[in-house]
Amino acid sequence: MTMYLFVLISVLILQFSESKELVGPKQVTGFVSGSITIKCFYSTLTKANKYDRKFLCRETGRRNLCDTIISTNSYVMEKFENRISLVDNSEEGVMVIKLSGLQLSDQGTYRCGIGKSASGLTAVVNVFVTEDSTIRNEAELMYGQLRSSVTFLCKVDKQYSSSPKYFCKINKGECRTIINSTGYISNEYHGRIVLSNGEDPGSFTVKLIQLRKEDAGLYLCGVGNNAEGGDSNAFELHINEDTDIPQGSRVLTGNIGGSISALCPFNPKKNYTVKVWCKWDKQGCHPIIRSNGFVQENYEGRILIHDNPENGTMQVLMNQLSMEDKGWYWCMMTDGTTDQISFVQVNIEGGNHDQLAGQKEVVASTGKQVIIPCTYPCRYTSYQKYWCKWGNYGCNPMISQDNDEDGLSINCENREVVLTINTVKKTDEGWYWCGVTKFGRYGETLAVHLKVESEIEKGTPHDLSRNRNIDPGMDDNNPRDKHNGTP
Repeated sequence: MTMYLFVLISVLILQFSESKELVGPKQVTGFVSGSITIKCFYSTLTKANKYDRKFLCRETGRRNLCDTIISTNSYVMEKFENRISLVDNSEEGVMVIKLSGLQLSDQGTYRCGIGKSASGLTAVVNVFVTEDSTIRNEAELMYGQLRSSVTFLCKVDKQYSSSPKYFCKINKGECRTIINSTGYISNEYHGRIVLSNGEDPGSFTVKLIQLRKEDAGLYLCGVGNNAEGGDSNAFELHINEDTDIPQGSRVLTGNIGGSISALCPFNPKKNYTVKVWCKWDKQGCHPIIRSNGFVQENYEGRILIHDNPENGTMQVLMNQLSMEDKGWYWCMMTDGTTDQISFVQVNIEGGNHDQLAGQKEVVASTGKQVIIPCTYPCRYTSYQKYWCKWGNYGCNPMISQDNDEDGLSINCENREVVLTINTVKKTDEGWYWCGVTKFGRYGETLAVHLKVESEIEKGTPHDLSRNRNIDPGMDDNNPRDKHNGTP
């Protein structure tokens, strides 16, 4: 089937080449027997730009040589006769070149230009031609910002609603599957792509996050096996390399029983109302914790979000790590209309003794005193140490007070930070975190659960400094965040 693919070029979101006086798309892609449209924009402030010769030439491979294909002097190279046109709009400052009847031999490097020769004002345009003939619909032009995300909406007929669904990228005449509804995901897309059912019967969406330059190109989505049977949709994705989205660490390593600290930077100019940390799998990204107070039940006491909108950072702290925590996580921010998503890969290794340590659970009696020590390695000597009481909305600091009152004290000789509650109440029961911080960045954390018995026990108070069944804590380079739900 002969396909006609019109590639519309937007100056605002593509990376353009060469002169500020003349800009054009870096890349345009079309199909054999199809067509492409190239738009090159120039400044109308310069009189010569408006009235000089406009042209499209093709580089020959020899230095600085570019053979004219078409020009406003009514010239057309014989090979391109009857299938190429050039229209110049000097008032708007744009020349539009349309090339139809595409052939594989048309693939190459071209220049749109102004002046008598190619040594003057030009912009390079790379033209790619693919033999693929499976496109059934005109490609939808889509734009994405580097490190941001895009969502592809795939519309198929209701009769195919129960059929397998796929999403593939066209390369060298083939459409290579990236993800499908049977659970397959291409290795290089692990952790940053999700296929979900759409609102309408038969439709589905594909969300791709942390966009890279190499994600630009042509995509197909549909039912069956790469457009063999059923409906298909075509998309052409362009990536804008200029971005205001900062980049955080993409890989974190934690130890069993330890912790991680994931930094999720975002644009502080945006008013993101909800922030989410979720764990990705082939079925989607399942929220563990949200900034509105939601925490997945089995993550209670071991995850929290530190939000700092002034400097555009969200930190997710997660402790009590196990091998089950290994995987991919998404940091998600939304203002209700747009969102920003980044990903973090978490690896889990064996235990590490050079980290925060303490008991996992402490039992205390009402009316008695409890002393909870947290030991730390020498590398944290210059760090600020703290204790806080964990809750769904954060961790409330335990303020340092006089020795005869509840509060915080640091024993530098034994490298301990000790939490003392002189008169335990039932309301004191819950999770307490020992942690370190430096220069506003939260690092390693250790979680201790305090269980309070209603019956006042006889004997000495619970002094954990003398009952050291120490259990290793967390590593400050390991963020452990929890987000539950579906983004």
